[in-house]
Amino acid sequence: MKKITFLLSLLLASAGVTASAQDVFETSSAPSNGSWASDTKWYKMSLSGNYLSAYDADVNGNVRAAATEAPTGAGAYWCIVADGENGYKLYNRAAGPNKVLGLSQSTTSDGFDGTRANFYAATTTSSATEVGTTFDISLMQDQTVIYKVKLKDSQNLYWNQRGGYLGYWNNGGAATTNGSKVRFYAVDEATVEADDNTNAETYKTALTEKLTAAESFVSDDKVGYYSQSAITAAQTVLNNSSSKAGDYYFATLDLQPNMPKAGVLYCIKSANTSFTEAKAIYHEGTTTKWGKYDVTNAAQYWSFTPWGRGYKLQTVDTKTYFNSSRSMSKTAGFVEIAWYAPNVVNIRVQAASTLHAEGHFGGSGVSGNIIDYQETGFGKEAGPSSWTIVEATLDEAKQMRVSEEGTPEEYEGGLLVGTFDVQKARAFNNKISSSATMADVLNLVNTDLPTSVTIDENKYYRLVCVSPKTGNKDANENLSDPTYTTLTRGTNNVVTAPFSKGNVDQIWKFEKTDGGYYLKNMNGNGYLNNVRAGDARAKLVGTPSDKFEIKEGSISTQKALHVVGEHDKQCLFAENHPNEPQKGDPYAVCGWYDFNNRPDYSNGAWAWKLVEADDIEVALNTVESKSYATAYLPFGVSAVSGAKAYTAAEPANGQTVMTETANFAKETGVLLVSDEAADKAVLTIGDVEGATNTSALKGTLLAKDITGAQTNYLVFGKNKANETEVGFFEPSTTVTSIPANRAFFADVEGSAIALNFGNVTAVNNVVAGNANANAPIFDLTGRRVVKAVKGGWYIQNGKKYIVK
Repeated sequence: MKKITFLLSLLLASAGVTASAQDVFETSSAPSNGSWASDTKWYKMSLSGNYLSAYDADVNGNVRAAATEAPTGAGAYWCIVADGENGYKLYNRAAGPNKVLGLSQSTTSDGFDGTRANFYAATTTSSATEVGTTFDISLMQDQTVIYKVKLKDSQNLYWNQRGGYLGYWNNGGAATTNGSKVRFYAVDEATVEADDNTNAETYKTALTEKLTAAESFVSDDKVGYYSQSAITAAQTVLNNSSSKAGDYYFATLDLQPNMPKAGVLYCIKSANTSFTEAKAIYHEGTTTKWGKYDVTNAAQYWSFTPWGRGYKLQTVDTKTYFNSSRSMSKTAGFVEIAWYAPNVVNIRVQAASTLHAEGHFGGSGVSGNIIDYQETGFGKEAGPSSWTIVEATLDEAKQMRVSEEGTPEEYEGGLLVGTFDVQKARAFNNKISSSATMADVLNLVNTDLPTSVTIDENKYYRLVCVSPKTGNKDANENLSDPTYTTLTRGTNNVVTAPFSKGNVDQIWKFEKTDGGYYLKNMNGNGYLNNVRAGDARAKLVGTPSDKFEIKEGSISTQKALHVVGEHDKQCLFAENHPNEPQKGDPYAVCGWYDFNNRPDYSNGAWAWKLVEADDIEVALNTVESKSYATAYLPFGVSAVSGAKAYTAAEPANGQTVMTETANFAKETGVLLVSDEAADKAVLTIGDVEGATNTSALKGTLLAKDITGAQTNYLVFGKNKANETEVGFFEPSTTVTSIPANRAFFADVEGSAIALNFGNVTAVNNVVAGNANANAPIFDLTGRRVVKAVKGGWYIQNGKKYIVK
């Protein structure tokens, strides 16, 4: 093993810390065959001035960082096994040569109260997402004896004192902060050996008592009971005459009941013996509750997903997690369980106090909220803070029902992501009772649930800011307009604009990619990018770069969009500066992060409602008894209401035959006509299978500059010679652009095109161009005739007449 040395001035000599003239320390060779290497060097270690010891830990063995006095006993001694290229592993004298120190990553990836330091098998693979066992160790800037320790190959996961524990702080600032300062103090071998059996009898007694209790609760299957193999392993340590204090201590920690498993349904029942009927934990929306144990209530069934030495605790009906003691969210809080007694646990979330049944009233209470409350300490709480975790039986699970009484939430007529889906609830209830096995139940739970509306890659969305940033003033000292809420393609940047179903620039699509979504603007045909903190302005780019993950807080319909891997600052934010010409667009959006509101994501400029965009509105222009508009859209249309949609044939002889269509493909030029002179047409968004573009009308998704090329285009409008007539005409030289999402003819002969709808009534009062007595004559099928016959109906100059 390659030797690595660090310059280190030994600062002090105290109990168990021997002063030395050396100014370097050496890493140790790796243990082998269950024994320490002969060159092992031992150190005491501190973090932020507080000593670290395997013995200074909570009931689950999570290492604290709170002792101001140098500890004694084998748990106080550490050795560092290193390879300069592969990082460093830390061993503890009490934990023995087969275990290494590992830190679990937080469930929220922010590196706060969810991180824990514990001991893992030396063969454990280091992970940047769950448990890390390999670290980088380097001197802090401008320091000679103070170090920083970071998870190997991570960007910012530094050791830091978190709530009295050794944990991570996921922030670049952790590299220099006081809470991350690590020091090593050399200790001679004789001192270490003399300390090996400190408190040995105390730890041996604790192991004996735990074994005695465990032997009354033996089962290889039931959660909360002890397997025979776990009991045998602990008894072996107890019977071994060569066992030392550390062996007894870790054998006690390792003697754990059977833990909850992934892929199993559980109920969490109260262990409070004062209750006269069974009570259980469930949720009501985003609020955590306790009440009567009811196997029909889907909200009381839970799944445990292991995470480090803890769990993500998820309800099966809405697929939300315990985010805190009191609330559910799509964002999982770090959940720990500690066995108060065999088959009885304390449960806590994000290092808060134990889950507690508020309003129990000494056993006379009926129901209430779950709160965090503690008197004697985590792992020691009885009564209304104690719980049992019980695996659901098939007969119980088959009685599970999801409420069908919810009402879907909408915003301006669009269904909100995160709201209730009654159709899925009914389908689930119809199937669950016929399940033959628990595998069938789990399959239904995982495929027919959640009952909330989620992102669908095949649908389109509008993003509405819950509370856009206000307080900024424009050049006239006016406050920014809070109606500028909806994410919109701007001229140069992505902006917010007033919500409008007629604004196609507000339609987005979520494209699933590895680890997140790309957010595509349909009209700009570009991807949201440059969501960066400060003065950066979000833009659209042709090639997707920023990928987003959807974060959820206590309100199910309010979401945050974080750039993946940038949780500390890169969150889509409605900056709403109303007057920033130097930025290119007013009301621009950027990236920001409200540290103090993490991770709720509600009532702020970083919180968004994701609204299903089912339709688009097109304003119609009235001419006489009808109204008209053209449309050219970046998505297909499955239905039209308020008007009829027509495609156009290739123009011939100064006219185009219009064909009514019930649906059409994306980027199809159509003419919308309302026979009742409606003020708008409503187009249902949806790609119909087999729909093709058969229209001769061209179009533009973005405003099209036609300066100097007006003669190349015919746009829809009124006949200047008779404003009661409409058609496609050559624009005047003062018209320099064609608006976005409009249809037109391009590069066709003539300066006007008449509309032939194929029936006498429809062509009445429709003309293209100035009347010309010598113009060609057509019959009603569009065929040119040489001579009109008396009594026949004909079209000349696009106008119907009868020869008398």
